[in-house]
Amino acid sequence: MGIDVPDLDDREYEELLEQAKKRIPAYSDEWTDFNPHDPGITILEVLAWLTETHTYQLDQITDEHREKYLRLIGYDRRPPTPATAAVELSPPAAATGERLPAGTRLAVTDGTGDVYRFETDRTVVLTAATIERVVTVDETGSTEHGEANRTDGMFYRPFGDDVARGDAVYLGFDYDPFESADRLTLSIDYHDANLPEPAPVSGDRSVTITPSVELAWEYRDPGDGRWRSLSVAEDETNALYEGGSIELAGATTPSPPPARNCEFPIDGADDYVWVRCRVETPGHEIPPQVDAIRTNVVTASHAASVADERLSPEGNANGTDASARLDGQTYAFANRPILSATIRVDGHRFVEVSDFDASGPDDPHYVLDRERGRVTFGDGDAGRVPAPDATITADYVYGGGEEGNVSSTAVWQFTDSSTQLPADVSPADIDVTPLRAASGGTDYETIEATLRRARRDLRRPSRAVTESDYRHLASRTPGLRISRTNVSIDGDRTTVVVVPYAPPDVPNPDPSEGFLESVRRHLRERTLLTDRVHVTGPRYVRLELTVAGRTRPRYTSGGYEADVTEAVTSYLHPLYGYDGDGWPFGRALDGSELAAVVGELDAIDRVTDVTVTAHGGTTIDERTVLIDETSLFAVEDVTVDLTMTDDGGR
Repeated sequence: MGIDVPDLDDREYEELLEQAKKRIPAYSDEWTDFNPHDPGITILEVLAWLTETHTYQLDQITDEHREKYLRLIGYDRRPPTPATAAVELSPPAAATGERLPAGTRLAVTDGTGDVYRFETDRTVVLTAATIERVVTVDETGSTEHGEANRTDGMFYRPFGDDVARGDAVYLGFDYDPFESADRLTLSIDYHDANLPEPAPVSGDRSVTITPSVELAWEYRDPGDGRWRSLSVAEDETNALYEGGSIELAGATTPSPPPARNCEFPIDGADDYVWVRCRVETPGHEIPPQVDAIRTNVVTASHAASVADERLSPEGNANGTDASARLDGQTYAFANRPILSATIRVDGHRFVEVSDFDASGPDDPHYVLDRERGRVTFGDGDAGRVPAPDATITADYVYGGGEEGNVSSTAVWQFTDSSTQLPADVSPADIDVTPLRAASGGTDYETIEATLRRARRDLRRPSRAVTESDYRHLASRTPGLRISRTNVSIDGDRTTVVVVPYAPPDVPNPDPSEGFLESVRRHLRERTLLTDRVHVTGPRYVRLELTVAGRTRPRYTSGGYEADVTEAVTSYLHPLYGYDGDGWPFGRALDGSELAAVVGELDAIDRVTDVTVTAHGGTTIDERTVLIDETSLFAVEDVTVDLTMTDDGGR
């Protein structure tokens, strides 16, 4: 049931005035003229009007009240986010090996002539080397991906469809990337267009996923042809779980022999300088898939940094200087909205707080209004008051908003004259080409949107108590793509089975240990103190199937065995089988079901026999298999024996 909200503004002006007139005789017998011309009545009219105005204001809930309420339940308005874009750099030859620092400024001009300020997000090592060949080497042989790497709209799997230890991707450069540099920056454009979005981050919690995958990067020395280990200085891709940059540091240590002999099964290898990435410990739930691997690519954000700006005091409505008042001093930034800021008063750093409710008289606190671009100090009772002649300085970053989502046709150029590369090359000499439109820029969240978000979040389980709570929370582990969960509670022990998302061509998706540990951490923060939670992947019961049957007349061309194999494999698939949502956990399999599935094929007249052999389940007979509620089926082999029926029906 809801709370009855009292109506404080329940009396109109006329009612207030009449009530005041009725009380006059209680105070004066001589006041008998209650007409409007009487000065006393005039005063009562003014007071009634003021009373009605004040009670009206008292009854209103302002945006400030709404923000305070939202903050009380743990929700703040989301500040604007800057748009980001990946840009490809074309440096002059003299800049090879130089490092273009993070924070280098760019100007972006769109079709309307408006100019937007961007800055590079990270340091990138410039190189004259470009990737000419991309070759996957796995147990099936070698596969060329160079054309796909250069063509928009095409993607490839650098380690193949079934990632195993020893699989490798080889990058063939037209120029030695380590000839003039000790670092190489590679940009990995991960293909996720055909994948569901990973679970979002909720609240102020961060995503910390430590993959179990181990990759080894190596460089083939053009001089002696030996492979040498490269150390990974920075990896934004999280071992190719996502896109980002990888910075490789050159080394002279020879690499150990690979797990499989994949030294050089590549034609024309001597015409290129090679860098390869080998899988030492597999574990990707989804085989990595890539749109492109490039050099000289960096991301830039719609933001600009300002250092040591002296803030100006805001004027009052009457035009006086706000700094003349000691309490509640307000200072303005030259730019807004503010993304982040560091405030100093006479060189001493103050601390940002959301409000002064918990501030003491001498606490060096300030409240930052990011949207309006101003900072407010305390009044001496709540928060320290800066001296009237204090110098207020700020280091801050401003920008963000939807306006930064510029199109891919916008013109980009470096404008930072303060940055000079050691080779006497200015960033302005580097051509900039956007790879796609900038995206991700959002405006300051409105109070209404924050209220909707709070209502939506509060309807969702935040504590794991029931089975449905566990399923909901486990499936929404931030940063992971989880297709299915199953929960069983036995006393104080809870078993959570998670099945990661995988494309249809991946038969038996299995979570890695790093994947499971991420789910454990997520649930551990939300479970009861006495609960014991066991998070695991599904136990796959391997099946060997034998199907015998007859084809219909006129289906005599053969080749229908593949259709039968596809039908039974799809029906038992853990993610897409049964009714389309995957085979149910713990559901027994009866051979008659498979016979019915095969019998629905156009080419099949009837199924004469189905034999099911299980490894790991409980077999009742040759046609029925029982499994527990943590198990699913994995089809290991299908043998199909079809008898062709001639036109006479024999």
